Amino acid sequence: MTLDEAITDLTNRITAVSPTAVIRVMHGSAEEASIRAYAPAEHEAAIKEATRELTFQLLTTEGLDVQVIFYDIATSLPPEE
Repeated sequence: MTLDEAITDLTNRITAVSPTAVIRVMHGSAEEASIRAYAPAEHEAAIKEATRELTFQLLTTEGLDVQVIFYDIATSLPPEE
């Protein structure tokens, strides 16, 4: 799996459990990125559950370090793209 494919998969998982989530992606090297999910606080556990296993698999089997970071959109507004 490529980094872009991993980001797309994880983004789809986030929006499946939190359709109103605002996503911001920060690319690091060719093998790392962070996905910042700005969503309602009550979606935090579902977002973490939906992404935890895949991020671990990506790191251990693909060598891709993709972090999913949750922010409560009520208290942390997403930066402009």
